[in-house]
Amino acid sequence: MTSTTGGCVVFKSDRDARQWVLVGTVEGLLAGTAYVVEGVAMDAMDPRCPQALPFHVTKAEPNELVEDLTPLPSATKAAGGVVRLTGLVTAGVEAGCRVLQTDEGTFVLSGAVTVADGTRVVVSGVKRLDWASTCQQGPVLEVLSMTPAG
Repeated sequence: MTSTTGGCVVFKSDRDARQWVLVGTVEGLLAGTAYVVEGVAMDAMDPRCPQALPFHVTKAEPNELVEDLTPLPSATKAAGGVVRLTGLVTAGVEAGCRVLQTDEGTFVLSGAVTVADGTRVVVSGVKRLDWASTCQQGPVLEVLSMTPAG
């Protein structure tokens, strides 16, 4: 775990260097301590902790094992790079999920989505075919930028 700044428990994965804001079972976790965490990655940013997407922890134990830290393949290359899509932002069928409905299909939005449901937008992002989502409404689109469509 890297910090507990402003009440936000920030965790950085040694495996892929992704950063998460931990929520759920986080009492007693100490900054500077390595942990193995179990839980579910969330797709909607918490405005109170904008450092990263939330990860709902169900179990956290200090890590005493030496982990294989071989880097994973580049997700951006595997996912096909940056795309630009135009569509409608709506609430997903699962709580906390936001989706983008386009002519190319429905995409689960991951990252900063600050527009209201029903807003037509242009999104630049990365199709994260290597990411799983609890939203179950299509592939994840990691949002790099989002502007209202004109």
